[in-house]
Amino acid sequence: MILPVAILFLATLSAAIVAYGAHPALAQYPHGIEFILLARRLQWPLVALSIVLCVALIGLVVAGRRRSWFLIGLGPVLALFAHHFAPTRNLAVVEDAPTFVSSDEAKFLRDDEFVVGLSFGDAKFAYPYAQLFDRPVILQSDHEKRLILLWSAFANRAVASTIGRTLRGRDLEIVSTPANSLLVYNARLGEFIVGVTGLTSKKEKPSGFDAPIDMSKMTWGEWRRECPATRVLAPLRGGVRTNAPSKPILPAYPMPPMSMSRPALTRVALLGSVHPVAIDSETVSRSPMNVVVENVPVMVFRPSSGEGLRAFDRRLPNDLLPRFRLNETRGRRGGEGIFKDDDTGSSWSAEGAWVDGLKALKGKKLTRVPIEDDLYWGVMKWWYPKLTLETGPEAPAQ
Repeated sequence: MILPVAILFLATLSAAIVAYGAHPALAQYPHGIEFILLARRLQWPLVALSIVLCVALIGLVVAGRRRSWFLIGLGPVLALFAHHFAPTRNLAVVEDAPTFVSSDEAKFLRDDEFVVGLSFGDAKFAYPYAQLFDRPVILQSDHEKRLILLWSAFANRAVASTIGRTLRGRDLEIVSTPANSLLVYNARLGEFIVGVTGLTSKKEKPSGFDAPIDMSKMTWGEWRRECPATRVLAPLRGGVRTNAPSKPILPAYPMPPMSMSRPALTRVALLGSVHPVAIDSETVSRSPMNVVVENVPVMVFRPSSGEGLRAFDRRLPNDLLPRFRLNETRGRRGGEGIFKDDDTGSSWSAEGAWVDGLKALKGKKLTRVPIEDDLYWGVMKWWYPKLTLETGPEAPAQ
């Protein structure tokens, strides 16, 4: 009696870990994410163990050493495997041969639907949220260049990078969304890639990843006005699911316990990639914030209510690192620009261009710095443990 029960218990336990060991809700428990990673690494050994145990039980019954009714216990094992390996279980797929249509052909998009937009090669590309929800990993080629786009819908976070020829779509598998981040497994190398950071689970650059690609998140109407010649990710055969979110959505899964200075759903913007800084989005106004990100002095501001944040590198010639402020005397003796810098007294436009002031800076334009807005503080803080949060109207001097 004990032997067949032990066999069924171990076979069912192995099958249960295969079926549910990567469930994102496990991340809320201590070492939950580590368990998810281990469960995926051991998936096939566990499958083999379960099958061997089931065959052993069948052998005992055939040999007449145990009653046949013990075979009923194989039902849960079969059900767990069917649940995990069913073709329709996980609608999210890796797309390594995407097709695109022109902006005029994108009749399936409304102006208020959100897209991820980026430049690649000589073209602009738009990836609708609704389609990225089903295809959160996109690999595409442009002649000799290749890119990968990772989309974490429950974090409203997109990461893109150029990649080499060694990274292939058939090697990648979408594992789960622990702590609301996409988690991808490179089966060929045994490497996990975290969608929120674009790094491995060991916080290293993934194999095959090269340089990061700047991208933007905005409505289709805004992106089309900025890039009328854009190419748009075409729907999968059969169209787009009607219930796929086309706008930012809230985190869906419980987060691991951690101490935070602000509520987890506080909207933040992220500056930098390796050692980023978070900005409390709601505290940013026209009055620029002066911060330092990865040793680069940056000013951040919101041109007007409802517009996205902008960020510019504050460095000027002759090793000047001025702080910028709102030009309170604009139109009079303070110049025509909406900002002034404290070092040269020059005024600047919202596009980062010199307007008037120190003549040696005539024609100078500040370098735009990528900034991603509408992220969630709790998700970002978990995946970037050293992340600091800056708030307006003015960040502390650094």
